[in-house]
Amino acid sequence: MAKIEALRVHIGRFTAALTITFMTVAGVARAQDRPAPAAGSGYVTSPAVVLAPMAAPEYAYVSGSGGAPAAGQMGFFDTARESLFGDASTGWRPLTLGSFFSDGWRDPWAGGPAGQSGLTPRHGWLGAFEGVFYRLALVNGTYQQGLNKPFGGNAYGSNFATFLPLSRRFELYVNVPYIAANGTEDPTRGYRTDFGDVSVAGSFLLSESEAFTQLFTLGVTMPTGQAATGGNLSILNPRYSFWSNPFEAWVVRGGTGVNIPLDNSTQTTGNVGLAVGRYFRPHDVPFGDLVFYVNSTATFALEGNGPTNVGVGPGTRFQITGNWWFLNYWEYQVGNDKPFNYQVQFAVVKAW
Repeated sequence: MAKIEALRVHIGRFTAALTITFMTVAGVARAQDRPAPAAGSGYVTSPAVVLAPMAAPEYAYVSGSGGAPAAGQMGFFDTARESLFGDASTGWRPLTLGSFFSDGWRDPWAGGPAGQSGLTPRHGWLGAFEGVFYRLALVNGTYQQGLNKPFGGNAYGSNFATFLPLSRRFELYVNVPYIAANGTEDPTRGYRTDFGDVSVAGSFLLSESEAFTQLFTLGVTMPTGQAATGGNLSILNPRYSFWSNPFEAWVVRGGTGVNIPLDNSTQTTGNVGLAVGRYFRPHDVPFGDLVFYVNSTATFALEGNGPTNVGVGPGTRFQITGNWWFLNYWEYQVGNDKPFNYQVQFAVVKAW
């Protein structure tokens, strides 16, 4: 009974936080998710667990909307197959929040237009909330400097992630952190390297127009890693994210979520994020789709006395060749609570 009551409290807090977020975003029109701090401890273990698509890249550039598909003509498996392997450069059309339950579920996924001006492809940025659907795989590397742990030192990690759209309304995300490394409290051992916590998420497209997309995502982190390298966590992570092209070549994206522990090893935390960037290069040129952006994130305890972590930093991404992209992001901790001094991420993306 005690666990059931605790879960009810967590859900109640999440509902309140999500309601506030929807009101805030509606008045205007992600963030990187970090693991919840261990109960009673001051800081997050390292490296950071990727609860959301922290590396959120993109599908290839789409220059137009294409023609509307014949609604309701495809079954589930045909829709999924076409979404995963079909031509995603045609067939896009707007979807509304009001038609969420009735429209788009049997439409194959299609890459949306490059914003309302054609200058802002629907790409993802490292460190930011996702905001849109993608069809790709990526390898991501992370380095964190100056861990706030008794042994100090740094942390290293590498992930393989993939985004798999199954229709216009639904997408799967899988993240496999195959390297999670940091120092130990044993001075004779030095650094240790483990397999990290695997995370899986399902995203639902709430609405999409030429200039605005919004998602609701439900993710879960499974305790496949080790506590000594920031793993062995079991966390439910519901979140809301959006992507927008307010004018010209500018993009604003962000979101909010809650990390709800499924056991007693961590605290419930909230997180918010906002990123602003501008595209400087068209697609079919060297360094195509070049964008520079600034991202800000905050993670805070929703129960007990936990730290508030605030990170700010610049990022970029550009086309290498064909459907390959390079991404880079630097984040500096600026609050009083610092799980590390700064971190840098790199990723190579292959879209199809």
